[in-house]
Amino acid sequence: MTTPTFRGPLFGLKVLETGSAIAVAFGARLLADLGAEVIKVEPPEGDVLRGEAPLTSSGESALFAYLNRGKTIVSLDAATEEGWRLLGDLAGRSDLVVATAASVREGEPDWPQRPATLIVSPQGIAGPSTSRPSSAFVQQHASGFAFHQASPVTDPAATPPVGCADWEGDMAGGLVTAIAAMWAVEAAKGERPGPLIDLAQEDILVYLLVEPFADWQTGADVSNRWRDPAKGLTIAGGLVWYLPCADGAVMVSPREDHQWARWCEVMGDPDWTRDAALCGDRVVRTNGAARLQELMAQWSLTQSTHDVVEAAKQARVACFPVSRPHDLLENIQLKARRFFDEVRFADGSVLSMPSLPFRFINQGGEALVRGGEVPAPGRARDGRGLVSSLFAGRGAVAARRTVGGVR
Repeated sequence: MTTPTFRGPLFGLKVLETGSAIAVAFGARLLADLGAEVIKVEPPEGDVLRGEAPLTSSGESALFAYLNRGKTIVSLDAATEEGWRLLGDLAGRSDLVVATAASVREGEPDWPQRPATLIVSPQGIAGPSTSRPSSAFVQQHASGFAFHQASPVTDPAATPPVGCADWEGDMAGGLVTAIAAMWAVEAAKGERPGPLIDLAQEDILVYLLVEPFADWQTGADVSNRWRDPAKGLTIAGGLVWYLPCADGAVMVSPREDHQWARWCEVMGDPDWTRDAALCGDRVVRTNGAARLQELMAQWSLTQSTHDVVEAAKQARVACFPVSRPHDLLENIQLKARRFFDEVRFADGSVLSMPSLPFRFINQGGEALVRGGEVPAPGRARDGRGLVSSLFAGRGAVAARRTVGGVR
């Protein structure tokens, strides 16, 4: 029996996106995934992200496709007065604008019918650092996020905290952008001009540093980047070991004494498992975690990942394989939940890309569509001849709130 589908909880919401930034594009993409109609405006020369690797054989950006599938893309030159007027016309027909500060004249759009507007910028549109040159690298270091990501390490002198998270910081910013956008629409209550939300990506990264802030308040030395070799890896109060295998790796967590006993049976009860000074109880195993990992790895390296996981499963010990990208594409659980979309490019190539990370079923039992084939975003259409047909009428949210005074 086929599950009936619906267009999503945000169906009818009209969103205007402008400016080139991963956080803005990803935030608007999430809204589109949930059913919103998103019009993305890019300059005549095209969004710079269209050139971002990885590229297909015909030169199309997989990243751009991931960030912008499901949107209508138009080209407008907002640097001209005509383009700015047309952009304001589109904004007036929208429920929400999500933009970079640079794309809306430094964050202060003066459109009289401006809806709820979310401006995303490196350091915000207010404060002493707004004009400071910036990049993802600068933001992650200025916020302290890069230092935290590079700690702890075995040899701080040989591993300085100069690296940054790849696109993770921008993607986290996109998630916050989508959440803030929903707050902006709710706060607007259909009024024009709507509220102006100032969202700084540096602020987002600082907010993510909950753990080091908490450690600092307890008196811990958060400037110390040395890894304590005596500490095992613990998650949720229990020991977790990373074990290399002949064809991959697993994570295993025989934290309680009864689980440890069954895990020892899985490994064939080697002599060292009877050493009470090393394996006696959970506290002893925590203190000797590093040595135990070395000994367990001697066994696991002779086993296949599949065999270790299956044996642990039969012994009722928590264990799972460490997945590589290809493994995720073949994962039967993800396939069953239709986690991946198949994105088709103009050259005929098809790439699997993550869809929404959850299933959405409404009270009527209808499921949000996902996990099918979708086209990659094509070339932008000339917005000058399309504005009158795009977002016809006032925004849907404004209309729902004003008809009879009832939402």
